[in-house]
Amino acid sequence: MNADEVRTLLAAAVANVLKPAAKPFTVDAAKKPFVVLVAGVNGTGKTTTIGKLAAKLTGEKRHVILAACDTFRAAAIEQLNIWGSRAGAEVIAKGPGADSAGLAFDALAQAKVKKADVLLIDTAGRLQNKAGLMAELQKIARVVKKLDPEAPHAALLVLDATTGQNAISQVEAFQAAVPLTGLIMTKLDGTAKGGILVALADRFGLPIHFIGVGENIGDLQAFDATGFAKALAGVE
Repeated sequence: MNADEVRTLLAAAVANVLKPAAKPFTVDAAKKPFVVLVAGVNGTGKTTTIGKLAAKLTGEKRHVILAACDTFRAAAIEQLNIWGSRAGAEVIAKGPGADSAGLAFDALAQAKVKKADVLLIDTAGRLQNKAGLMAELQKIARVVKKLDPEAPHAALLVLDATTGQNAISQVEAFQAAVPLTGLIMTKLDGTAKGGILVALADRFGLPIHFIGVGENIGDLQAFDATGFAKALAGVE
């Protein structure tokens, strides 16, 4: 068996592990607004990913509102405002240091009044071992339930493809704080192969909705298990 045949077999085996996790991100139109909580550690490209997701949803003619609940960094609020204008989505924000849970509550209240289809909540990047920040994430999830007992309807964790094995402990910690409904892996445009996704799919069985392959607004791709497996194994 030559090297090409080995790679083809490897790609098929990897695809078999990944296929059950390759599920599209769907918005339940019966839940209005459909509330999406987006979390991740610092530097994963979370805010950029929210902007790209907002663009995708507004492209589907949905009314999208963004909540700038990363109130720790002034730059994050500014960044979300830029992405909101690019994506054609309204941004609800307060100044740096504002109470993030209170802002999430206000944003959902406004999204209900404005009959928005989707509310995307950006949260502060937090290390999975920081108990205070994890508690704040839980508080955001708890507070939105006061207005909609089923919210958040989706909780997405953004992972950096260069993270490697540390991604496992990230998923475990965030899953313990807020029940996750799906994963997004970013930064697959660099040298990272994203092989850790295979381990994550095998271990957690969480849906993998998207991969980020660049900085541009259209660089958020639906996860394709076969294509990803082929790229991972080096099959043309």
